[in-house]
Amino acid sequence: MLTRSLLRTKIAQILYANARNSSIQAFDEELKLSLKKAYDLYHFLLLLPQEMAFMAQKEVDTYSTRLLKTDRNIKPIYNLATQKFPRCLSQNEALSKYTRDNLISWANFDTELGNIYKKTKSAIFFDKYIGEDSLDFDVEKTFWRKFFRSGEVFDEGFEAFLEEVSIYWVDDIVVTLSFIDKTISKFTEDNISTSPLLPMYRDENEKEFVVKLSHTAFLKGDEYEQMISKIVPKWDVERITKMDMVLMKMAIAEFKEFPLIPIDITINEYIEISKFYSTSKSYIFINGILDTIAKEMLASGSMIKVE
Repeated sequence: MLTRSLLRTKIAQILYANARNSSIQAFDEELKLSLKKAYDLYHFLLLLPQEMAFMAQKEVDTYSTRLLKTDRNIKPIYNLATQKFPRCLSQNEALSKYTRDNLISWANFDTELGNIYKKTKSAIFFDKYIGEDSLDFDVEKTFWRKFFRSGEVFDEGFEAFLEEVSIYWVDDIVVTLSFIDKTISKFTEDNISTSPLLPMYRDENEKEFVVKLSHTAFLKGDEYEQMISKIVPKWDVERITKMDMVLMKMAIAEFKEFPLIPIDITINEYIEISKFYSTSKSYIFINGILDTIAKEMLASGSMIKVE
């Protein structure tokens, strides 16, 4: 689930926040916690369908039987309360085990659940995908994919809420929602309760990528800073932002430790991170410095790339 782009970003964030005199063990623990929190968010959000169905049921319980049968405005709410999808997802073995083992729930967030429920009912997709007299599983699945893609539901207010719950969830919402959409797309009525969720890492190579990149950037940071200083005019070194320096150190570590990753891929990845986390012109500076360093490393043989 954790893409290499996200892994690079998480490593950069922890390196940026890390004190120079901290140990590799302390750095490791902080990075592991940050990555785990990203995976927690995936499960936290997957609990929302059952929470929305529960809130719809509470609203339905306030209406009379006659009104439920005759009022077309109530029909979508009744459909939401009685959907198969939320009920089956709540029985998913992997989701239940992970949230239980890691104490993940919406139990203390009634106010935010109420906000999400109100936004869902007023969203453009609500009546369109849930107002029919009868819904099959695929229609229900489409509804929930629309829900998790909705900027009306997952707006700036929701992002602020996530930041209050966990500082580690800042900036994670977009990529997490994309993985939830991918997860839902694979569910069928027959497999939703037993289907595995996305793993934290795609394979062992991704775990190795995290360890090797983070450790090299952490342990050889001073060496890489000297490499950068030799290229940047002396009077400019002190003007390099801390995040720019972190990103360039990581790129040099990636140049050295991952011969199968093309140079342009590495440079482009750190340029993209700089666009979100550094100054408006950082990407130009980073591109120029890394391009020069890469050429020097290739010429000296200190970097080997496999074509």
